[in-house]
Amino acid sequence: MSIERTGIAISPGFSVGNALLINQAKTVVERRKIKSSEIVKEVNKFQSAVEVSKNEIRRMKLNIDNEYKIEHIEILDFNILILEDEILATEIIELITKKQINAEWALNEVLTNKSKEFAFVKDLYMQERLADFYYIAERITKNLRGLNQNFIQIKNNTILVAHDLSPIDALKYCKNGKVNGILTDLGGTTSHTAIIARSLGIPTIMSMIDISTLIKPGQKIYVDGYKGKVKWKVNKVEKDELDILKKDYLSFQKDLFKFSKLSGETKDKKTISIKANIEISSEVRMASKYGAEGIGMYRTEFLFTNNEIFPSLDEQFNDYASLFDENLFDEVTIRTLDIGGDKIQDYTHLENNPALGLRGIRYSLANPATFKTQLNAILKVVEKKNKKIRILLPMISNLIELDKSIKTIKEVQDSYDIDPNLISIGVVIETPSAVLLIKEICDSVDFVSIGTNDLIQYTIAADRTNETLEDIISHYQPSVLRMLKLIKENVPKGTYISICGEMANDVNCLPLFVAMGVRELSMNYYSIPKIKKVIHDLSLKDCENIFNQCLELSTPKDIKDELYNLIKNKLPIYGSL
Repeated sequence: MSIERTGIAISPGFSVGNALLINQAKTVVERRKIKSSEIVKEVNKFQSAVEVSKNEIRRMKLNIDNEYKIEHIEILDFNILILEDEILATEIIELITKKQINAEWALNEVLTNKSKEFAFVKDLYMQERLADFYYIAERITKNLRGLNQNFIQIKNNTILVAHDLSPIDALKYCKNGKVNGILTDLGGTTSHTAIIARSLGIPTIMSMIDISTLIKPGQKIYVDGYKGKVKWKVNKVEKDELDILKKDYLSFQKDLFKFSKLSGETKDKKTISIKANIEISSEVRMASKYGAEGIGMYRTEFLFTNNEIFPSLDEQFNDYASLFDENLFDEVTIRTLDIGGDKIQDYTHLENNPALGLRGIRYSLANPATFKTQLNAILKVVEKKNKKIRILLPMISNLIELDKSIKTIKEVQDSYDIDPNLISIGVVIETPSAVLLIKEICDSVDFVSIGTNDLIQYTIAADRTNETLEDIISHYQPSVLRMLKLIKENVPKGTYISICGEMANDVNCLPLFVAMGVRELSMNYYSIPKIKKVIHDLSLKDCENIFNQCLELSTPKDIKDELYNLIKNKLPIYGSL
């Protein structure tokens, strides 16, 4: 009998291969008292291990030679930054000195304290930055012990299976092209390992809980990176079905970049601009490769949370300016810092309900220096590059917030010699309050972007990070469709509407957005070709009919089935995604 497991689809693709289990067990660390006379020696040993670790990563940088090397070098540089973090090093050295303990235990204690600080943090960005610290700590510990990190021989058609996989190991094992897939118990979409997997085009599924204990070494496994599913121990009938599915996927993949060159136009000539959401600036090239017509949303949180302190004006300027380095796009949309509540690094002020707390624009307005620094960096790019940037304000829930935000932008803008046509201001509609104020909001801004992820969460009153509520958190909920209908009916005629949440990736939802008169969809770049393929086979009339039919339905399943029936003949393989 076959076994199937599901996780988070990180990198698309379908592959078959033999499992190679990567032992990521943590090195056992014991607490050992040292003599006063041994303190200097122990500190030197720690500093030496850090230096060895840095040199190991630097050597990897020198050996990288492929078309995605910018992303990889940035990640390696980030790991080096952790190793050069004086605050971290000082804490460890102080523990060695004051408590007279061995370096391994001091390092372990500092990380334990960091884990306690992060105990109530649900935000994936922050959780995954803590994971980066653990990867580096393990590397230092092994170097303190003088343990040899032997390279594992990788054979063709290998599927890496691990409890967790560091970005360093991902680069090390996957650089020769022999790895067909990656499966891990832990990990999420914004982890450095996920970014590497996507850049290398390796089908990857993460957050599979216990996959590393279920699969045996050498086991033949089927990895569906599109749906986030893994199968093994299949019978002949299932094997034949999976082989056919693999063939269909491969056939589609051959046409993938042909589809990416299509325009976002329905068969009755209604045009929707298809753009990309990105997490790091270097993803611009991948977005262009997959057919993005622009950057519909650059999430700046990664830039702010990948270090202990927020980036300076110059650091932000250099990052935002790099979005235009290769002249791939003449316009990008930068969402201002969507941070706060569950992401604040001041752990003396933990909020009971961070999703409803000081987050998004509330955080920026409460921290005007941080907000103005980001705005200065953005506007400086507009002035120096003479390119258009759309400023997107997150979590606006009332008109006072909007008025204060616009006044702040105008105040900062007065310091720059900028063509006003190169700047536009938009709002993310992601709360029921914003939906009810949509007319007034549209009167004050140049465009609105519907952030379906949070809009769904706040409409249904269910935490989207709570795994036990997965059946409730669905964009097929009737209440969600009726919320979209309310937006459709109340936006002033001619308003530029975009969609920037996960719904934009779902081909089944495409008819809803065509019916709404949406002008732009912004999504994960690897979803762009399939969306472009489907939109060409839709008509406005069909979409309006299906939207109205769905509004009469009362269950998420009925709505999904109705939409799927329209889509399945347009793109059979992806109809159920």
